[in-house]
Amino acid sequence: MLKIKQKIVSASLCYLLPSAVFAEFPEEGVRQNISSQNTAVQVQQKQWLDILSEEERSPEKNENIGRPTLINDDFLASNPHILEDALVQALNGNSADLVSSLVALYRKQPNHNPKLIARADALLAKLKGRNSEAVERYRTLYESDVSDDRILLDLAAAEFQNHRLGEATMHFRHAAQRDIPAPVLENVKRFQEAVKRQTEWKWSGGISPVHNDNANNAAPRYCIETRGQTACSVTLPVSANGLNYELNTEKLTPLYRHHAIKFRTNLSGTSYFFDRQSAYDDAFGRAYLGWQRKDGKQTISVLPFYQAQLAGSSEFDSKKENNRRAAPYMLAHGVGVQLSHMVNLGNATQLYYSLERYRQNYRETDRALRNDGWHDSTYLSLARRFGSTTLFGGWQYNRFVPENKNIRNTVNNAAYHRNGFNIGWIQQWQVLGGLNSRLTASFANRRYKGIMAFGTEPQRNRERSLSINLSHNKLSYKGITPTLNYSYSHIRSNAPYAMRNIHQWSLGGEWNF
Repeated sequence: MLKIKQKIVSASLCYLLPSAVFAEFPEEGVRQNISSQNTAVQVQQKQWLDILSEEERSPEKNENIGRPTLINDDFLASNPHILEDALVQALNGNSADLVSSLVALYRKQPNHNPKLIARADALLAKLKGRNSEAVERYRTLYESDVSDDRILLDLAAAEFQNHRLGEATMHFRHAAQRDIPAPVLENVKRFQEAVKRQTEWKWSGGISPVHNDNANNAAPRYCIETRGQTACSVTLPVSANGLNYELNTEKLTPLYRHHAIKFRTNLSGTSYFFDRQSAYDDAFGRAYLGWQRKDGKQTISVLPFYQAQLAGSSEFDSKKENNRRAAPYMLAHGVGVQLSHMVNLGNATQLYYSLERYRQNYRETDRALRNDGWHDSTYLSLARRFGSTTLFGGWQYNRFVPENKNIRNTVNNAAYHRNGFNIGWIQQWQVLGGLNSRLTASFANRRYKGIMAFGTEPQRNRERSLSINLSHNKLSYKGITPTLNYSYSHIRSNAPYAMRNIHQWSLGGEWNF
């Protein structure tokens, strides 16, 4: 299970809305709506890291702890009662090596107890990660003797580890109603609390003061030669101070065996209200509701979703200055579905794969004409833990297919495809008393169809980004952890109006409850 205690905060989620103004140029041909495209890309990546964080927060580890006690085999073979007592004691531990060696000797005893051997085989399957096999072995044992409290408890614990939460809840409840010793009852209650933590409402979020040196997401000043005239941009990057925020909630409702209904929402954005720059506010939200199947090895999800992108103003190119508009403006919305598959490749490696498809609809007629259509994306990532170090990398492909492929007898140049790669390094600095760091870098090429505005060839973008996130466990207070974040994004393009440079710094807090 990968050990990651960091989670992405809202500063890494959203690029802000584009605002490039051209003297004497028509606006229609240059609006590219990069923000919604990049936001959806980063949400997909973020979900993968959230899954890793969720796995880390789970207190149930499938680990073989402790060293086996070495006892002379000849002595145990000649003393069957001692051998049987040793095996019974080993069944209360987590050493697969010890149980395996003792049960091998015990099988050779002419008067061995088959039930004890069956318990050992079930425990070995559990300790070696064969969770489904362990559940079936314990279930067979329990059906043969429903009065055995120990087997009932072992069955419930195996079901919990195999993420059969509904069955585990039922069997733990039955165990709690029996006449069992007080220490055992306390252990049952701890398991019941663990099940409750996985099925109850989960809330998390964060808020961070942020400085952005390009809040309006503008290109550097440039000039274009057209029709024998030179026209230059009039909008320059605007620095602003604001608040990054993020709010997440999740609910898992168990069904039969490994199946469950999953509900999840994500909302993130930036507000410049107190800096009187609310026209540059942005927000992005998604709500998922669908099916999930999870066992000890893999998780499969099919999650339909609804998403909405909000802005502080409807006008990209003529923002009002020094305003405190608080009411968000619905820029675009859409519906889609996400299919994801996460596989544990051993205790230290995880593979994640997801597919997304959604239909985007813009509110304004001119934007809808060019930018309404279907977005498809594929994301593949692999993470590997080496002690307190986790390395991960991934590949992502995105494309946009507009509803209107041609506009006024020309190819709609809003259509594009994008190939990107990301790498990351997550480190837990034990020598620094609990400092956690995450470094993430991404590289992508975006290729548009059709001829770009004021050009003779298709638009080509090279996108680069870097983010650094720091937090410290010992500085946490009542579930709130202070964070320090920096992000940088850079876009090079053969279209001058698509060039971007954005730096963000934020200092805030994250919370989970």
